[in-house]
Amino acid sequence: MAILFHCPWDNADQWLAALQAAMPNDEFRIYPDLGKVQEIDVAMVWRLPHGVLSGLPSLLGVCSLGAGVDALLEDPDLPRNIPIARLVDPLMMDRMAEYVCAAVLHHHLGFDDYNEQQTRQFWQRNPTTDARDRTVALLGMGQMGQRCAERLGTLGFKLIGWSRSPKKIDDVKCFHGRDQLDGVLQAASIVVILLPSTEQTINLIDKVALNAMPKDAILVNCSRGEIVVDDDLISALDSGHLRGATLDAFRQEPLPSGHPFWQHPKICVTPHIASLSAPDTAALILADQLHCTRNRQRVANTVKLEQGY
Repeated sequence: MAILFHCPWDNADQWLAALQAAMPNDEFRIYPDLGKVQEIDVAMVWRLPHGVLSGLPSLLGVCSLGAGVDALLEDPDLPRNIPIARLVDPLMMDRMAEYVCAAVLHHHLGFDDYNEQQTRQFWQRNPTTDARDRTVALLGMGQMGQRCAERLGTLGFKLIGWSRSPKKIDDVKCFHGRDQLDGVLQAASIVVILLPSTEQTINLIDKVALNAMPKDAILVNCSRGEIVVDDDLISALDSGHLRGATLDAFRQEPLPSGHPFWQHPKICVTPHIASLSAPDTAALILADQLHCTRNRQRVANTVKLEQGY
């Protein structure tokens, strides 16, 4: 049997080399060179064109090369009777936590203001807030969210979390469900989005949600761009209601030239680097998923299609 591989990233060669090293007895078919489609039993892919998977009659399972699976689930012809596995790599969780801590500390310490003062050669020490007096809300308390909470907790921040279903996490005051979201937003001066893209989360952070946040609050989005309504965020920043935003995910990627986010003085843009997949560590996880798939065993981190993640 063979494995279908599709990776549109710049480091696709590294990915293929790592996968071949972890699965030396397997043949990899690199899209669009499928060969005999009946020989392909597993797909390891990212943003595979729609319709390809439905043309693989021997397909037993799909492994995502990243944590997100929204691009896969958007395929109208996606086979619904096979396991689809997310990539959950501890190194990716560490990378996400590092990014979130950096973004939170950047705004917590007022570095935006100091960067602006530097352009004017203006020396002034601004008022500070201790971490113990700063509340950070994490929207999304899955494995990524919990690792971020762990790291932010060691820095001393007060933490509240929000998720689709109830959670109990040490040192995090947890809330759940749409009816409790506004209360979470109202309580936090920094809001971090760590949610998957689902029917329930698309456009979740709109004008109403942004207005629920306190004046001078900060928004950090390092999950999916479609969760935030772009125009509503710009309005909240331009009006002075929000103090700033750090954005790592966008509705269209790469972020188009001329998009107002690029030059907005209150927005920090990074090119979706918060939790990059690491080929060497990911390959070992994918090899285990392959083994379980072929042996009809439970595959770790299988997507629940009804939930969208």
